[in-house]
Amino acid sequence: MNLRTQMPLGVTAVMLPELDFDEQVALCKQLNITHYVYRPRVVPDNQKNDAYTNWGNHKFDLTPDKLVEQGAELRKKLQAAGLQGYCTVARLNADETDDMLTVHLRGAAAGGCQSIRIGPPAYPSDKLFDFPAYLEQAIGHYRRCCDLAEPYGLKVVIEMHAGNSAASPGLARHIVESFDPSELGVILDLPNFVREGFVQPTLTVSVLGKWVDHVHLGGNRQVAGEYDELGFRKPGTQMCPLTETGLYVPAWIDAIAQLEREVPLIIEDYTPALPGALRLRNTADAITRLLDSKSA
Repeated sequence: MNLRTQMPLGVTAVMLPELDFDEQVALCKQLNITHYVYRPRVVPDNQKNDAYTNWGNHKFDLTPDKLVEQGAELRKKLQAAGLQGYCTVARLNADETDDMLTVHLRGAAAGGCQSIRIGPPAYPSDKLFDFPAYLEQAIGHYRRCCDLAEPYGLKVVIEMHAGNSAASPGLARHIVESFDPSELGVILDLPNFVREGFVQPTLTVSVLGKWVDHVHLGGNRQVAGEYDELGFRKPGTQMCPLTETGLYVPAWIDAIAQLEREVPLIIEDYTPALPGALRLRNTADAITRLLDSKSA
């Protein structure tokens, strides 16, 4: 299978804070990006007059309720430009109320998505806890989420994000192995794998194979952090261009290619001090060169 076909490019709207929806769609069309990930979040009132930032104020202020109301219209605009709504990345965990989950499910369905990101319940990070009991509860919450998602034709996906209980291949497998891949899957988040330490691509894809839904693609590298009062240096990371990341991206592409099915690459480049449009263009160019070289 041609890798450009097997791994279509997408973008998360989180990385395009300076652009409105029409500007985002026009840029995606220009760069041959076909999979669009919505960002349904509420910008706090005290940030609405701030400068646009990835995780703060956005020119395209899409709240969860607005996605429910405007999703069909947004979906038509995407389709007219040759794109599809693919997923949503709300700030949403599996232990939310049914009412909250349903709002987000309705929005994702209205926007034409096939999946919705829902994070694992938080765990106590400052003390030891009963992991088997936590895992049982987390699986129960995801069972509820999948049951709620099924009538909307949506798949639930877990982002392997630093700091959550699915950050590594083994931890994620503990949760997803109780589910069919059609109802629950994982997002391989390459920038966050840098924060977690070395994660081997062949092992990761082997452990999670049939549950791999898509990939978050961006750059991150380890840097020296600050010293504490006893002289111990804390670890740190810094977002960077994809070509400078702490993971060897070609090895990850090789491993994912062995799945021999479609796995979208969703770009989320947060390189500091660059506008979102330039970050998207740079990463799209870099990954396209790589995919073409391996398809030749």
